[in-house]
Amino acid sequence: MAFSATDAAFEGFRLVRRKPMVVVAWSLLYAVLSLTALFVMSRSIGALLDWSAQAEAMEAGGATPAEIGQLFQAFGGVLLNLAWLLPVALLVSAMLSAAVARGVLEPKAGGFGYLRLGKDEMRVLVVTLVLSVLMSALAMVVFAVVGVMKGFAAAAGEGWGWLIAVIVGLAGAAALIWLAVRLSLAVPITVAEKRMAIFDSFALTRGRFWPLLGMAIIAGVMVLIVGFLSSIVTMPLSLMSGLEGWTFGAHDNPEAMRAALDVSNPWVIASALVEAIVNALTVAVLYAPFAAAYRDLKGLQPAA
Repeated sequence: MAFSATDAAFEGFRLVRRKPMVVVAWSLLYAVLSLTALFVMSRSIGALLDWSAQAEAMEAGGATPAEIGQLFQAFGGVLLNLAWLLPVALLVSAMLSAAVARGVLEPKAGGFGYLRLGKDEMRVLVVTLVLSVLMSALAMVVFAVVGVMKGFAAAAGEGWGWLIAVIVGLAGAAALIWLAVRLSLAVPITVAEKRMAIFDSFALTRGRFWPLLGMAIIAGVMVLIVGFLSSIVTMPLSLMSGLEGWTFGAHDNPEAMRAALDVSNPWVIASALVEAIVNALTVAVLYAPFAAAYRDLKGLQPAA
């Protein structure tokens, strides 16, 4: 069960080098999701802008409770038109997570870029959702405790109260990091062992917190480097497509918003495709190390 954190951290690059077509497959999946989201948002932008104008008018001139109720109902209708994108995005994320784990643990498995839509993906979806809800709930508890302590410190006017609040906040953050690392192998275990393994990662990561944390940090740094280098290409495309201009303050310009979401614009399509490639590389670099860690800790044979 030899495990090298630095060796596992670069597993994503080895996976891409061993089978470059995974980047093509994952990029296409990301591109389809991105362009679909842009198209749906472009269809809803008119209703959203109308709602925003009505809200500003009511805020300026006052409104009756009935009018406010109608306004919220209209906003709910806009959100409902976009709501289906969230489960689709979660499903795509589960497919990619399973594909990366499969590429590391089962390199001879079939499928275009190891992509599938079956029981493995459903199990990964459930596991990731449960763990996300758990981590979010614990983070909310930490923030709530820190907020309460800050309130007491402010009411008491004692400087030491703020110090205790800061210490508790740092301790809570450290606890969340520790828990995230201990649960980090849940997806590889789920894919490899064909079962939902929500908390099974605890046993496998016992006594290996620091190497796994170091591996995650190295992988995160690699992701930052990939993002920085890719920005040389993505930034000009974003400017040409209008998306960057919208992001930097043109959100109150309806025409700029519509242009940034216009999927008939070649620059928008080109920007979405390049972003899809970057996202595919990011997924490989960020997720593959954890599958490699599971493989090495279990003593499985690495891919040739």
